[in-house]
Amino acid sequence: MEATTQSEASCETRWVFRVGGVSAIAGAIIGLVGNLLHPQTAGPGDPEQTARVVADSRIWVPLHLVLLVAFVLMLGGLVAIGASISGGPAGALARFGFAAAIMGTTAGVIDVTLDGFAAKHLAEWWMSAPPEARATAILPFRSEDAVNFALLSPLNLVFAGFTFVLYGLAAALDGAYLRWLRWTVVVAGAGGAISGGIQASVGKPTGITEALGIAAPTIITLWLLVMGILLLRRQREPVDPNAIAGRPGDT
Repeated sequence: MEATTQSEASCETRWVFRVGGVSAIAGAIIGLVGNLLHPQTAGPGDPEQTARVVADSRIWVPLHLVLLVAFVLMLGGLVAIGASISGGPAGALARFGFAAAIMGTTAGVIDVTLDGFAAKHLAEWWMSAPPEARATAILPFRSEDAVNFALLSPLNLVFAGFTFVLYGLAAALDGAYLRWLRWTVVVAGAGGAISGGIQASVGKPTGITEALGIAAPTIITLWLLVMGILLLRRQREPVDPNAIAGRPGDT
């Protein structure tokens, strides 16, 4: 009976690695491509230019649907990465990282929803308004864009920041992954957290936040891609049947 239970736990662990590895790879690729295809806007500083770009874009809504899926897939990858790290301070950090990932993904989904769907309708409504009414018609879009920009701060601080710093430290203490792979994401996560903190205090894009806003997410998604590949390799190896008991989210 005990051997059967251990065999089932081992099989479950392999499936967590397998599904999570695929999720991490797919989420990373979709996220990278989606960010590259995202039209450039002026942000809150020039709401009319931003509204014009949003209204004229034919890919705006489907692109943000894709980015929403990417967030969910990346969260699935983080579940599996956390499951691969168990015991001691490494396992504890992975659990806290998973909690941050849930909060960060929630902020990401809300941000993508506002930016992708609400902004599109408000921008089109502004574009269809008579020229003499546009000064007033832009106000709802301007408010939505300000809220959307404000949400980028917790997104960068929690998801791109705390989540990956904690996961990187967990991987470093666990010692199961390559050293450069462990510390690279810690540095990238710190950059994401700094970007979110500066953006929250300043309230507008700066040279530092724009640079970190490109570098940190890119490194993070590439790290997820590599980790996904390693998880798929790891699921073929013998696994500890008790490892799954320490995965983030268990009670």
